[in-house]
Parts: sequence; C-alpha cells; structure tokens
Amino acid sequence: MGDSKLKNNDIMRFIIEKSLITDKQLEIISKRLKGERYAHNKSRGAYYRLLEQSRTKIRGVIYSVLLMELIGLLDGKGKEVIQRLAKQVLVTQGSDVDEWVARDVICVIDELVKKLSKV
Repeated sequence: MGDSKLKNNDIMRFIIEKSLITDKQLEIISKRLKGERYAHNKSRGAYYRLLEQSRTKIRGVIYSVLLMELIGLLDGKGKEVIQRLAKQVLVTQGSDVDEWVARDVICVIDELVKKLSKV
C-alpha cells in the first residue's frame, strides 16, 4: 500500500501516530515492500541510515511482542483480538470511511489496546 493511501485514511493515520514507526521510516518500509530500493529525493546516506533505523525498529517490535508473550502479557485471546482488529482495519483501507464511523473505530481500537496493555 502506498504511503499516501496510508495517511489519507483517518484510522490508519491514528495507528501510525500511535506506533513506534516514524513517518520517514514508514515511507522507507512502504517503498521497500513495493520493491523500490532507493529514494531519489534523499541522499544515499540518509536513505540507508533510515533503512537501518527502520530495520532496527522492526526487530525491536518483534522482540517486544515475543517478550510480552513470554511473560504472559499477550495471551492467546490477546493475539486473537489483535488479529481480528488488524483484519477489520484492513477492510477500511480500501473504502471511504465516514468521519463519524472512523472516530468510532478509533475509539474501539484505543480501548482494546488499553485493555491489552494493562499491567
């Protein structure tokens, strides 16, 4: 999915804002997933520095998820909730979602994340 499509959806914009991935890192990740290797609007040094930061951040997130599962913070039910939520958000990506519907979805996402992250 293109970076501009991600940012045009209120729900995706909310998720991006709450994530650990920066806008520039998201741009690099999106382009790499589409098979693009170099952003011509950046110097090679800046591009490869952002690419390495993105890889490091992704690895850190994966290790964090593994750790949360190992210590019991993310159980089977929690993983199922995340998977269902991700599928539902994917459905909203390709469609024009009314602003009020988007707000409702964002509230549900925020509440679920808060419940999943209770310690």
